Amino acid sequence: MALIAGAEGVREALARFLEREVGAPVTVAACASVASGTMREAWAFDVVLPDGGQEHRLVYLEDRGGSLLPSRLLCDDEFRVLRAMHDAGLRVPRPYWRVGTEDPSGLRPGLVLARAEGETVARRVLRDPAFAAVRPRLLAELGEELARIHAAPIAGLERLPRARAHQPSVAAQLDELEGVLRAIGEPHPTLELALRWLRAGAPDCARAVVVHGDYRLGNVVVHPERGLAAVLDWELAHVGDPGEDVLWFCIRFWRALDAPGWQGLGPRERFLDTYARAGGRRFDADTARYWEVFANFRWAIVTLGQAWRHLSGREHDLELASIGRHCAEVEWEILRLLDHAA
Repeated sequence: MALIAGAEGVREALARFLEREVGAPVTVAACASVASGTMREAWAFDVVLPDGGQEHRLVYLEDRGGSLLPSRLLCDDEFRVLRAMHDAGLRVPRPYWRVGTEDPSGLRPGLVLARAEGETVARRVLRDPAFAAVRPRLLAELGEELARIHAAPIAGLERLPRARAHQPSVAAQLDELEGVLRAIGEPHPTLELALRWLRAGAPDCARAVVVHGDYRLGNVVVHPERGLAAVLDWELAHVGDPGEDVLWFCIRFWRALDAPGWQGLGPRERFLDTYARAGGRRFDADTARYWEVFANFRWAIVTLGQAWRHLSGREHDLELASIGRHCAEVEWEILRLLDHAA
């Protein structure tokens, strides 16, 4: 069956998919695209299932077929992570179904989850008056939730990517990132310098955890009254060092934290302290700097990879092309951090 397009086509395909899954007629209503990114399009819809006539508010995450990194999880594996995190009591949307490749309903591969009500756009969370009441506590909630994620059991998630035995926990990540850089083939001396520095100074991992892989504003849902409502986008989850997530959240590019000339959700120290008090690891200055350099290096590679999806001719998308222009400012940040390290 040909893949469908448009809200009405998606609504009809969702009805066919759900009827096959539940074995009974369903009514799908109010289907509309609510977000479109470089990886997925989100379709919000309401459905009445044969479970007593209750209406369910769901979202279908339609995979656009791109990849931030080669280790990006397939839908089946991401579904397992979501189910494990939801079962552990974390702020994760309840996963209902996964849509496989060549689904007879006509849907693209993706996930069907409970819909978390709130906002995901970072600039609105940071500036919109509607979120003024929850902003003072949001940074602490984000630190506490990340500590809870890192305390979640790994059992049952053996298929998650991880470093090979007797290697630093970051080794597999660095190999993957270097592979992307080599495939693009552009000269980036700052990134070559950072790669050497990261390989030479990889810290020991005291305890491997489930790393979210992209924990930041933009990948969380914030409700204007209840605060942090859900953590989204688990397709880069893997087993690794908690420092990957903690300092990824802290990089200047996301503008989530206070900085000279910029008011974020609060100071970096508050986020790190809250994470540590909630059971997470407390990082010394050298270890924190290592993971901050790693986070910026990783983001620089991602920006290049996103731009290359456009420049290579695989996907003609100006949004992808524009992401690549950020690489230079991230390289500048890497040089600043390495200068401090020296």
